Amino acid sequence: MLIDLMAGVEIKGDEAMIEALAQFSKRNASHVKGILNLTIPLDESPMWILGQYLWQLGLSNESRRPLEDGKRVRYYRLNTLDVVFAQEVLEYRQLQREEREQKRQEEQQKNAAYAARMQAQYGISTPSTPPLNGIGDNNRGGMDTDEEASDSWWERVKCYAQLVIERIEYGVESVKKLLSTLTSDERCGVMLKFEDFEPDLFAQLVTDAPQWTEWMA
Repeated sequence: MLIDLMAGVEIKGDEAMIEALAQFSKRNASHVKGILNLTIPLDESPMWILGQYLWQLGLSNESRRPLEDGKRVRYYRLNTLDVVFAQEVLEYRQLQREEREQKRQEEQQKNAAYAARMQAQYGISTPSTPPLNGIGDNNRGGMDTDEEASDSWWERVKCYAQLVIERIEYGVESVKKLLSTLTSDERCGVMLKFEDFEPDLFAQLVTDAPQWTEWMA
């Protein structure tokens, strides 16, 4: 129904779909109230009820009353300005989703390349962006998870990597001590990002502490 209205279709208010919407809303008035905080009076018309749902979406309707067979007939359609604004919002949100998806894919490809290099050069299997469990710790299995959890995990790892970079000047033991406070997955991720951020410093660490791969266990 909403798709048709957004496309400019006019309605009279007595269509079967609108009648069904009104009856459903009245039968489930308590649920509608609880979810949308919208009161559905049992004596209101289907068009009034439809109008309340449209209002929840930031839409309103307008009407015209042409003369048909000697009688005035009222037709309703969505307010044109509301439709234009809603379409702009939808297009903007779609663009944001596409940009986030592109960023996620690029990040995955880059992480996969890092992981392959770490495995080839140092024999270390890096994590596949482990998720957060219910108590805030990292799952150890490297399970795939939703985009938000993965992004959150990598953001935390990036912060740890910056701390490691800052500790380089205080020596290998300082870095080792910091890494010891992290999970094995986090340690692998940190070293992965460390090499990405500061390849020269990473090379220095590898030279100063050739046994660093043992810290990953």
